Amino acid sequence: MINPIWLDTFITLVETGNFTRTAEQRFMTQPGVSQHLKKLEEACLCELVVRLGKGIQLTEQGQRVYHYAKEQQEKEQDFIASLKFDAPFEGKCVVACSGAIAQRVYPALLALQKQHSALNIHVEVAPRRTILSGIANNTLELGIVTNQPESEDIHSEYLGEEALGLILPRSLPDALAAQVPGLSENAQGFISDSDSDSDSDSVAKVASVSGKAKSKTDDGRTLKGVIKHLGLINHPDAMHYLQRYFNDCGEAELANVNPNKLPHAGYINQLSQILLPVSEGLGYTVLPTSTLDFVSFADKLTVYKAKNEVTEPLYSVQTPHSALPARYQAVKQAITQVLG
Repeated sequence: MINPIWLDTFITLVETGNFTRTAEQRFMTQPGVSQHLKKLEEACLCELVVRLGKGIQLTEQGQRVYHYAKEQQEKEQDFIASLKFDAPFEGKCVVACSGAIAQRVYPALLALQKQHSALNIHVEVAPRRTILSGIANNTLELGIVTNQPESEDIHSEYLGEEALGLILPRSLPDALAAQVPGLSENAQGFISDSDSDSDSDSVAKVASVSGKAKSKTDDGRTLKGVIKHLGLINHPDAMHYLQRYFNDCGEAELANVNPNKLPHAGYINQLSQILLPVSEGLGYTVLPTSTLDFVSFADKLTVYKAKNEVTEPLYSVQTPHSALPARYQAVKQAITQVLG
């Protein structure tokens, strides 16, 4: 690598055309200027100038070195200027989050980009552990995760709550109706009336997406039995969601169920497709209830109405060691308005 100090001295020499003026501008002695020139010529393995009395004339190689030195000088100046750049509505913003969160916040971020066309919005769908690792390793600047991380390497801010739902097919298949004791072939939904008897804890209470009740069940049809017969439509977050749901829903029959031992009916890692097999009666799953707003077949799905609402807290995460660029403030505000 050519010493940049020699190059700077050479630029001044070429532009002043004089050793004396170069020494004055560089706050050097004339022998010091001559020494820099000599070292530069040795590094380039060629003669760069021809001395003409008090002046100089560039050789062809000297002209090339001068243009190279000017390019390097300009690149350095541009680079230094870029470090000071922090426009509030210009530049690339990367937000990492789950697929369910991306569905909710992406339209708002696109609206922000439409309003400020110099913004460049990137939404990266990733699992929680990948997001936290990216923040800790400084490969990501902003992420959204469920549950507050316990790490000094990550700064978090509470955003809001995300509701989780046990999602079932609106209509049970006949094969399931025949397998579950006490389930008549014509009874297609489950929900217990508000005046049901004391055994209602073991009765499945399912509300449709629209919130309307369906036909009354009998005590023989428990929620645990239904999900075992249907089978889980598994996905990357299913085990985490199931455990959270079983712990917090308030249904005694689910409190001691091990999600890892439940039968599966399929697997898919594309959020937009997870509910499709459920809508066809092929299984059940647990997802944020907001996902129902983004499928065209929501009328074929129903959400179990548990005793307790089940939610997960949402947090924005970033490195604690430095402030985000100014352009991220508008992005965070848009996200907070959607999730808060």
